[in-house]
Amino acid sequence: MSDDGLLGRAELERAFTALGDRLVRRRVTADLFIVGGAAMALAYDAQRVTRDVDAVFVPHGVVLEEARNVAAALGLPPWWLNEQASTYVSTQQDTGKREVFDHPGIRVLAASPEHVFAMKAFAARTRDEEDLRTLARIIGITKIDEARKLCDRFFPTESLPPRSQAMLEDLFGAD
Repeated sequence: MSDDGLLGRAELERAFTALGDRLVRRRVTADLFIVGGAAMALAYDAQRVTRDVDAVFVPHGVVLEEARNVAAALGLPPWWLNEQASTYVSTQQDTGKREVFDHPGIRVLAASPEHVFAMKAFAARTRDEEDLRTLARIIGITKIDEARKLCDRFFPTESLPPRSQAMLEDLFGAD
């Protein structure tokens, strides 16, 4: 972990390697689907850092147990790998997810840039704005209507909150 407590690509790969090694010793292979800052750092922006890894993973118990062991061994916070964002992951098919780390004990897939964009648009935190810009460039979104359609694709039953609308208007201009 860096001196400022943030995880970049190198730190994430070191943590995933340690986790994979521990899972191999237990004869377990885990699948992780990562979103948020970790997906940005590993798949879309090599300079990006994050405080934690938001993920959905199986098997659950053994991965959390070994993630805590990795935290202790590497000096990471015990919550470095967590499922706090799992309730915000879209239930729609994410055909653009990509493998970002492979190890005999662990396979890590990052949500597609479209999926991450939609999640970050709904969250609309100040820290999400630069990620939204980066993802818009990757995806090719240049208009607010395109951004809204993408959000609707991943969250068809949700309406964008006012702060999300405002952030998208700041990024792309109003209709």
